[in-house]
Formats: sequence, C-alpha cells, structure tokens
Amino acid sequence: MNKIIFYEDKKHNSEIKEYFDRISCSSQKDDKKIYRKVMHQLNMLELLGRQLHEPNAKYLKGYKYPLFELRPQPERIFYVTWQKDKFVLLSHYTKKSNRTDPREINKALCLAQDWYERFGM
Repeated sequence: MNKIIFYEDKKHNSEIKEYFDRISCSSQKDDKKIYRKVMHQLNMLELLGRQLHEPNAKYLKGYKYPLFELRPQPERIFYVTWQKDKFVLLSHYTKKSNRTDPREINKALCLAQDWYERFGM
C-alpha cells in the first residue's frame, strides 16, 4: 500500500497539513464537502498510487520534478512521488480559472526541491 506524507519545512511547519486540519474541523458546509472530496481522492491515491489518472489526478509535464495534482473540484493539491511508494503532498489552492496558476506551480516546485534536497529522491 502507498503512503501519503504531508510536506514539512525545516521548522516542521506544514501549510498543507494546517489546511487539512482546518477543513476537517470546520462547521462550514462547503469545507465539509471539500474535505470529503479530498479524503476520497487521498484514499484512492493510497490504493492506486501511480495508477490514479484523470479526472482524479494529473501529471503536469515539462517541469524539473515530476509534479502531479489531485483534482477535487475546485481544489488542487500538488504532490510528488518519493522513494518507491510514497507521495508527498506539497501545497493546495482553489482553482478559479481554466488554467493552472503558474505561481502555484512554482510554489509547489520550490517545496519539492526543498524536500528532495533534504531527503533525497
């Protein structure tokens, strides 16, 4: 079985983990709905791993690191593969247009670079 890991910086801060904690405890109807969608897709990622494809997950081509995104509408969660059977969740954002925001991709790539430099590929 595959393993999901939340990205943490050198000081053990994790924006993506804080986001999950916030929506998991929220009493807002929309947050609960998004949380259910995200958890469903994370369960699918754990079970299927690299076999998870569109519309649930998408490989983003042409970047320094193999970057993927989970796609629970309207959220996007960037992740990378690590070692053989691990996935590191890097960051998330709410998609507001048809195109993936390049600033968000760059942010995820910087986090991926930091992870790989500290823990290897």
